[in-house]
Amino acid sequence: MVPTKLELLGFAFTLQVVLSVALRSEDALAYLKKYGYLHIQLSGKPTNYRQDELADALRTFQRATHLPASGRPDAPTLAMMDKPRCGLEDAFSDKSLRYRIMGKWKKKLLTFRIYNHAPDLGQGKTRSAVHSAFRYWSDVSPLRFKELHSGRADIKISFHRKDKSCPVPFDGRGHVLAHADAPESGLIHFDADELWTEGRSSGTNLRIVAAHEIGHALGLGHSQHYSALMGPVYRYNSNFRLHPDDIQGIQALYGKPQSSNPVPAAPPGGAPDLCKVTLDAVMLGPKEKTYLFSGQFVWTLSGSSAVPVASLWKELPGGLSAAVHSPRTGKTYFLKGDKLWRYSGFKIDHGFPRRLSHIPANIDSAFYSTQNKKLVFLKGSGFWQWDEIKPGDFKSYPQPTSRLFKGAPSGTDAAVTWTDGSVYLFKGAQFWRVDQNKQQVKGSPSDIAARWLQCDD
Repeated sequence: MVPTKLELLGFAFTLQVVLSVALRSEDALAYLKKYGYLHIQLSGKPTNYRQDELADALRTFQRATHLPASGRPDAPTLAMMDKPRCGLEDAFSDKSLRYRIMGKWKKKLLTFRIYNHAPDLGQGKTRSAVHSAFRYWSDVSPLRFKELHSGRADIKISFHRKDKSCPVPFDGRGHVLAHADAPESGLIHFDADELWTEGRSSGTNLRIVAAHEIGHALGLGHSQHYSALMGPVYRYNSNFRLHPDDIQGIQALYGKPQSSNPVPAAPPGGAPDLCKVTLDAVMLGPKEKTYLFSGQFVWTLSGSSAVPVASLWKELPGGLSAAVHSPRTGKTYFLKGDKLWRYSGFKIDHGFPRRLSHIPANIDSAFYSTQNKKLVFLKGSGFWQWDEIKPGDFKSYPQPTSRLFKGAPSGTDAAVTWTDGSVYLFKGAQFWRVDQNKQQVKGSPSDIAARWLQCDD
């Protein structure tokens, strides 16, 4: 009996589905073998994996990338496998979700040398990104890093194209972004064919990838926490910071940072969970750290534990209305009620606190404007600006916040101009990002705990 045209089309469609599933499984199998999820025979002979082995390997990958652990090579899993990542194996051997150790340096002052630069960034921006990447680790450990411009360094950084200049050749744009050796090799290689960027979501952020590879060079393996810096798959986050697992890992290797200003720890059980508090103020302050205030406590983005506010800034009360640091003068200002405190570093200036003049009591939030180098104070739907150097005329204030930027909420809890040049406004459990150049809110509000603080679910 001759099949009808409809039957032939049905057979062709079925065959296409079967082939698609087979190709999908082959892609997943190749990925799982390449990145250490499946054991490969040293003899080089083909290995026939049992179905349960493949399912377990897929589930391990899915758990580490926050996907439903189905054990099947479904579309979201294949899409995740296609994302840019680090070239090192994952080799997750347990389900403890704890950091992995690959080695350790025997010293805490390490030198590094940058041999060439990212073609799209140039030498200056490449150096700046790499220096910022090292700072993530020095902020949370006693490690210190020094750049060398000649001679042999401990950590050696270079960019390589898809050729034989690297012992493990790169694959061109996409997929493998970089790789690094464990201590005490110190080799860090980046794929020069990538579009390396800084300060924008397009391309690949060199600072974040460099911080990840430096983590390997310092002795950390890949993390099973998807939001951790040491997670194997690249994720861009404009509010990027280290995950607690990153911090615990580096401190397990080298200890906690040695502070020149010892800070007493918060009393046991006395500090609330940062992931559950409402923020009173946020400030990019002294030592280029981001400080988060709530009640009597203050946290830093590079640290994981709270300390009493007065243990850092003596005589300063908790429950602040606002906090703002001026890179123009190096002064830090705190507001509460109708009073103003001013500090140089962590030392209170003579004659403070003072009563506010020209600016109303109980300000909602404050930030430093990089556009006109003035301090901006927000209350309700209005704002005031103050020039620290020149005497100001406050008769024209308050002005509507809509003249500053469009789409901003009123009655904010906190505000800060952050390292990427954007202003972030916090209210309740959400935050808004403001593009100062375009004077408008970008995108929809995001969840503070998940996106800014990177709290685990």
